[in-house]
Amino acid sequence: MRLPLLLACLLALGGCASISAEDCPRVDWYQLGVKDGREGRPESRLHEHRQACRDVGVRPDERAWTTGRFEGLRSYCTLGNALSEGRAGNAYHGVCQGSIEAAFRELHGAAFAVHDASRRVRELETQISSRERDLRRDGLSDRDRDRIRSDIRDMDRRRESARSDMYRRERDLDFVRQRYRI
Repeated sequence: MRLPLLLACLLALGGCASISAEDCPRVDWYQLGVKDGREGRPESRLHEHRQACRDVGVRPDERAWTTGRFEGLRSYCTLGNALSEGRAGNAYHGVCQGSIEAAFRELHGAAFAVHDASRRVRELETQISSRERDLRRDGLSDRDRDRIRSDIRDMDRRRESARSDMYRRERDLDFVRQRYRI
């Protein structure tokens, strides 16, 4: 009986900030805490749940949620996860405690910087492709074609600079990974 309710709750959580009001009476607060911990959610997440359930008169079981969240944080607060969360572009909310915190923050930051630099390169490549399509349009004046070519050259220079930054960020990440043997 608990598993279907938990699955329904988790599915409801997938697309929104917190819990839907109709799910509040059936929430397994411990399991929700585990999920929030595994996702690296800050303690303020409980306040969001409290707000979501307030209108239906349900108060979160704070102790169960907190216990579950700490359990979930054990799987979240690993160096391997710091690397994957950063590469995915997910924010770190400072939820790890103790000796892992500084290493997690550094590794996540380096991986996030690679993600961000890669995103900038992709954005410029998309912009260049768009301008190249513009260049192939019929009916452009020579002046318009010159302006588009100039835009493409400028974006190409910025792309090369962004690529250099991305490679530097990747080297920085490799250095941090070596230090923590990840």
